[in-house]
Amino acid sequence: MKLALIDGHSLAYRAFFALPVEMATSRGELTNATFGFLSMLLNVLRDQQPTHIVVAFDVGRSFRQDRFEEYKATRERMPDELRGQIERIREAVEAFNIPIFTAEGYEADDVLATLARQAARQGIPSLIVTGDRDLLQTVNEYIHVLTSGRKFSDTILYDTARVRERYDLDPGQLIDFKALVGDKSDNIPGVFGIGEKGAVKLLHEWGDLDGIYAHLEEVTPARTRAALSEHRDMAYLSRALGTIVDVPGLSLDLGACVLAEYDRQRVLQLLADLEFRSLIGRLPAAAPTGEQLGLFDEEPAAAALPTLPTGYEAITTPEALARVAAALAASPRIAFDVETTDTDEHRARLVGIALGWGAGPDQAVYIPIAHTSGAQLSLAQVQAAIGPHLADPGKEKLAHNAKYDLTLCRRHGLPVYGPLLDTMIGEFLLDPGSHSLGLKALALKRLGIEMTPIEALIGKGNKQITMDRLSIERVTPYAAADVDMTWRLAAQILPELTAKGLARLFHDLEMPLVPVLADMEAAGVLLDADFLAEMSQTLAQRLETLASEIFADVGHSFNLNSTQQLSDALFGSMRLSAAGLKKTASGHYSTAADVLERLRGQHPVIDRLLEYRQLVKLQGTYVEALPKLINPLTGRIHTSFDQTGAETGRISSNNPNLQNIPVRSHLGRQIRKAFVAPPGHYLLAVDYSQVELRILAHLANDQAMLANFARGLDIHAATASQVYGVPIDQVNSEQRAVAKMMNFATSYGVSAYGLSTSTPLSVDEARQFMHTYFSAYPGVKRYLDATIAAAKKQGYVETLLGRRRYFPILQTSAGASQQARGAAERAAVNHPIQGSAADILKLALIAVHRRLREAGLAAAMILQVHDEIVLQAPEAELEATAALVIETMETAYALRAPLKADPEFGRDWYNLQPWKPGR
Repeated sequence: MKLALIDGHSLAYRAFFALPVEMATSRGELTNATFGFLSMLLNVLRDQQPTHIVVAFDVGRSFRQDRFEEYKATRERMPDELRGQIERIREAVEAFNIPIFTAEGYEADDVLATLARQAARQGIPSLIVTGDRDLLQTVNEYIHVLTSGRKFSDTILYDTARVRERYDLDPGQLIDFKALVGDKSDNIPGVFGIGEKGAVKLLHEWGDLDGIYAHLEEVTPARTRAALSEHRDMAYLSRALGTIVDVPGLSLDLGACVLAEYDRQRVLQLLADLEFRSLIGRLPAAAPTGEQLGLFDEEPAAAALPTLPTGYEAITTPEALARVAAALAASPRIAFDVETTDTDEHRARLVGIALGWGAGPDQAVYIPIAHTSGAQLSLAQVQAAIGPHLADPGKEKLAHNAKYDLTLCRRHGLPVYGPLLDTMIGEFLLDPGSHSLGLKALALKRLGIEMTPIEALIGKGNKQITMDRLSIERVTPYAAADVDMTWRLAAQILPELTAKGLARLFHDLEMPLVPVLADMEAAGVLLDADFLAEMSQTLAQRLETLASEIFADVGHSFNLNSTQQLSDALFGSMRLSAAGLKKTASGHYSTAADVLERLRGQHPVIDRLLEYRQLVKLQGTYVEALPKLINPLTGRIHTSFDQTGAETGRISSNNPNLQNIPVRSHLGRQIRKAFVAPPGHYLLAVDYSQVELRILAHLANDQAMLANFARGLDIHAATASQVYGVPIDQVNSEQRAVAKMMNFATSYGVSAYGLSTSTPLSVDEARQFMHTYFSAYPGVKRYLDATIAAAKKQGYVETLLGRRRYFPILQTSAGASQQARGAAERAAVNHPIQGSAADILKLALIAVHRRLREAGLAAAMILQVHDEIVLQAPEAELEATAALVIETMETAYALRAPLKADPEFGRDWYNLQPWKPGR
């Protein structure tokens, strides 16, 4: 038996200030506190497995205000944007059938402590879950406290030993500790002049507050004794205010607190309404119709709600396969989805394919191919019967996350041609802020259908098996439902794209890009593993040297990867100044990178530590990790390009992220030497020059900026010339650097303060510079103001190609802080610029891919990094390839400030040199 006691208000407050306040639904409802609370609740249910649970909330004024009017007086009034979320949290708690406790005149801390103490007297262990440490005084053999850490998602579990480690005091002494030092957050005064170290020393000597005053004449030093004598009344008042008391008349009814059943459908509806799709997968599994589900009930073997259709057919005979082929021949659209052995499409084996030609069980089937048991068709039979229909360029092909399915089909002799329709990408265009675009999340959100999670079939963790080991009977309803639900989703998503003016972006840009990215992934990149092995040895030697030097500086060895031991070494052993630094939840001073940067100059050890950390990251993230990702079948690295990874529409890269190879440090750039061209080939890297500034000039129609581009001037020097009022040939490097920063920062809605932090200018100087800048480029200023006004009026902004990004926070009058609104305004200014750059690059990728084929060139695009396209080209075709790529990129879109592409080439990605025609 275990009782969980949740501090509702405390967790809500902590989540509100820890998570981005701009978290909101598409309707503009702010949700950061609600999300944080529910995420913590689900974590507790999963990790702590309580048998009983309650949630307590504060209600109105407590007896502490009656005792001391200034209690919590320094706290700001609850933000309006949090107040509404408290009601949402209570609604969620009720949906989980968790009892809520409150007590007039008392705080939630008192309620929780009362219940925990009553449980302890019955020998029942309790876990108090809270956002602060006020309840640590209750910790004992039976009562433990779980608090949120520096990051809200981090937690610290306090038992008696952990409290002693953190405070060097017993839990019960924390009451007297607060009596002495006070509590700024609650405005408990304490004894003026006594700090934390002094309080701990006093309590070590005399035990508690009464013991201290009983031996007041023996207290040293004299100033501490005088402070205690002068503020005796305040010390005892502070102890009274800080003591968590029992609530009279409140009793623990264990029967009412049993964690047994909850209304799953109500919870699902609430999460869908709040757009918390990422939390849905963390709920317990579905239960049969009409039954509420116990929070720890076993997951059903086939976890499908009755609302999910049944009766899907497995196609296992040539006659049934011929019937399916006939149905596909008669349909202008085919939905397809593959079942495989791996999430890596370049390693996975095809187990079966689901096909659909309409909505419903009678129009969706599963064709098993490579299960380890059961009657099934051969791949050759499926290729012969189904292949022509998948390859028919006149039929639309519908899928969810089509690139994965397309790649698997291609690798197994089932090439897919024809117009693509990807419901995942369609949903992303409609809701670019969504982080849950999976088929199952969308089926629940849009169709109200809860699909079977894949873990219900293949398991989790060490017990997970591959799909081919499952019976055909179990996989058939799972796989066929995928194409059925995709078809139903398309019936909603495709019309919405048309209604919102996004159909052209979907059909003419995003869908043609899918096979292009699939080809780039399939081509892969050649990696020089031997070079990285040598680099790894060099780094290891340097790390060993640095560690020895650091240990010599400190005076002893320790675990360099332990932040707590490092903190003790720097601020304990070496006694470096910690002035202005904050302690972490563990009670140690932070040793984060920004903190170490601030400590530069105090001692050479700081420089060594920063270098050590940089090398450890390079070693672990790139030098040692990349060779492990070489595909044994191809000998190359195959990244995955994601069209839904950024709200601006930029393509992201993962597994591995090749867009994030270091470029700022010399050693980091060396990693690019490992990316090489095969013998007889070159790498050709073509980068758009200042594309975002050219787009800004186009959007703003600023004549001065357009003229600078038209004259072919160095745009940053030209800007400096206009702002500083000096001839362009007399602009110095510092002036150009400031102008460059302003040019780029304009796209991000920079403030005077923001400009001052990244330039030598003071805030006042930055403000004057911006005034002069906008006087020189008045069209830019008008554009920025008009964009923000449009975002506030219509709730979204668009790119040149119509890609939308929504900003409900700018339309709602409730809640959002000025900081959050400012961030939204800056993002609104940036989206049309950065998003248009992303769209133009996608146009270029599609066009280059098509034109290379038309020209019969063997070159292949292998990487896309920010505004750059990297190709692998045979040496004999380098001239023709470069000319084609440059011309194609520069004509991808007609801007008033024409696009310019800068090419480089080389045998590896590091040693590139400018390309010149006829080199």
